[in-house]
Amino acid sequence: MDPGRWPAEKRHRTGARAGALLVCALLAPCVCADEFEDQVQRFRGAPLELQARGLLSLVEAGKTKGRLDEKAMIEECFHLAARAQREQPLVLIGGGITEDPDFFLQRATAQKLDRLSLQAWAVRLMAMRDKAKARELFAQMALPPYRRLTCRDRLLDAPDAYYEALAVVLRDTFSAKQRAEGEVAALARTELSNTRSPAQLEPLLKQLSALEWTRDEYALLLPALGQSLGEMRVDDRTFTARAGTLYGIIPKSEEFALKARAAGVAADPVALGIRQLLAAHLPVERCADTAAPEKPPPPGVRVLPKPPHPAFEDESLPEVANYFNFKLRLPAYLPSVELPPLEKVRMTPARLAGAMEKKKIYWSNEREITRLAQGLMWGGKESPLTDDEKNTAEWKRKAAEYRRAVSDYRRVEGQPAESFFLHKAGLIMALWAQMPVAVEKSEVLADAVRFIASVDKREVGLDLWVLGVRDMMDRARRGQADRSVPPEVLEALTQSGDQVMTLVAEMNWNLN
Repeated sequence: MDPGRWPAEKRHRTGARAGALLVCALLAPCVCADEFEDQVQRFRGAPLELQARGLLSLVEAGKTKGRLDEKAMIEECFHLAARAQREQPLVLIGGGITEDPDFFLQRATAQKLDRLSLQAWAVRLMAMRDKAKARELFAQMALPPYRRLTCRDRLLDAPDAYYEALAVVLRDTFSAKQRAEGEVAALARTELSNTRSPAQLEPLLKQLSALEWTRDEYALLLPALGQSLGEMRVDDRTFTARAGTLYGIIPKSEEFALKARAAGVAADPVALGIRQLLAAHLPVERCADTAAPEKPPPPGVRVLPKPPHPAFEDESLPEVANYFNFKLRLPAYLPSVELPPLEKVRMTPARLAGAMEKKKIYWSNEREITRLAQGLMWGGKESPLTDDEKNTAEWKRKAAEYRRAVSDYRRVEGQPAESFFLHKAGLIMALWAQMPVAVEKSEVLADAVRFIASVDKREVGLDLWVLGVRDMMDRARRGQADRSVPPEVLEALTQSGDQVMTLVAEMNWNLN
């Protein structure tokens, strides 16, 4: 039966059954080359995120053209993605250090193994083949609800993929007649009205500003943008990251409003919305590390004087409030009538809350392991030991001691599963990188493979587990002239007995 004519309820099945239906469609007796069949087989039995990602990559690479019903395959992947463990990527506020679990979590969620990224990919591929179907799939995408953060939180939701899919639908799937009838602007207005957070509005404005709009369309969109800005009420961590500086939704709202004004549409709703947003968030409870007054310098510390502010700025106000007072509220810029300024007496935070939580780096016997690692690398010298200097009985004794200490490294109470996984895998591979003898390197590599294969993928998060395998491969690349993964590492991974590890190693994807 032609996969494109499957009944709707059958097309929408997910999980293992959906994977089986896909493979049946892929391997239908048409014109399938052995290599293509082999590539498809690699995804059989894989977790649904990797299955959807792998099959979509085949479509995008043009390997499915003429061999199967691509639209049926894309739709199946869309519905597989609906069950992904991760809803959307996360971004780390303020950066992080390489040992920080949140830093790894940001990297893990950037691998396109989350629901939004996979479904947006499917919508984009479908738009090239069936415009109406692409709109239908996008209508089934659910925007994750706004997640309220505390001052201790450091990871912010990043629903950018949702709005990238929206931009494809707006730009590529409507006919001229449909646009003339207002369908394009109506969809954009609906999305503006549905935003509840600057983390949503910022990527939406980025996409809308890149599209061309008529005067009538701007007249429909600007009131929706102004209302969204004015009614938004979020936590201070999200507000500061995406609206409390001159790098977030305020300049993007300004850019969109100026384009509308150039088209002959009054920008008053946006100017008023920005004022309401700032007036609602700057005076309330704020995080201590974003709104705390400057501490006086310690006694005897000489502080260089600050450069003078322009005469029209009030140094006591937040920068974003000054930007509104001396630019955005004035008729020469956005509104048609002057808006009241934001006053200092009303901009002082009512209360300061906590600050970002500092993650512990050392768990269990990790301090001891770190001390042993420094001895293996430096040996008390100012430069790293050479392979010849390591080829001694004493160095090998210390390496064996390090290996035993890592083996004894256990997850302790309070340590998140993902932290334990990342730290122990990294400690094993750190020893692998130091070993000068191939035989001994292979023994340590076997330790790493056994450990990663033993970890529950869903407990630590599938995307984080995949990143652990890829990090093992990346560490092995270091020192290679051609930056390739050494054959012995690939062999260890592919012979691990773990099908998912084998899949990641053989495909060797660039997942970021």
